[in-house]
Amino acid sequence: MKPDLVLFDFDGTIADTFSETVEIVNRLAEKYGFRRIEEENIPSAREMNVWELMRFLHIPGHRIPTLLRKGRRQLNRSIDNVMLCEGMGDLLARLNLAGVEMGIVTSNSRRNVLSFLRSHGIEGVSFVRSSSRILGKAREIRKVIRRKDLNPERVVYVGDETRDVDAAHESGIHMIAVAWGYNSVDALKARNPDYIADSPNALGDYILKPERSETATNEVG
Repeated sequence: MKPDLVLFDFDGTIADTFSETVEIVNRLAEKYGFRRIEEENIPSAREMNVWELMRFLHIPGHRIPTLLRKGRRQLNRSIDNVMLCEGMGDLLARLNLAGVEMGIVTSNSRRNVLSFLRSHGIEGVSFVRSSSRILGKAREIRKVIRRKDLNPERVVYVGDETRDVDAAHESGIHMIAVAWGYNSVDALKARNPDYIADSPNALGDYILKPERSETATNEVG
């Protein structure tokens, strides 16, 4: 049965912001004196959850809110250069055509997301909710469910990070992890999402025809 609402993460799931994010992190590292992400560090960084990454970069917890705000502002200046993750434009159009309600819950800024959606002609996203906290997605998801008076069993969250899986579990909704984003497939599997999609096409098949996709890409890599 088609879900009543599909929620998407933004960075790494819809928008290919990885390389831009690394550049922003490294610029902030030079300014504030924490560790850079070098090319050789990227594979190991993809295995880390957000707190492990902060420790790896030597970023103290009290600095995170300030750095997050500055990073969002820097991304806003280059958001028009950020590309859609390959195949996601077609996937969003497919879900919109099928009458699936879609929203975005992200730790990026609402301004950045809306600018990106406009520049890429993305239609059908009903709302964008932004959390000011790096681990605040579960709270925003629960707010959406309450305000729309939805059954959590009929809500799906789609994301690319271990914290997305954790937020979905905490909210009591279904979780689809995607294999093309920030965290590796192995890191995502360790958090036990309901499904791991290895392409936007497989993601669409699972959302729209879950009874025919149970074994399609549950095991990725």
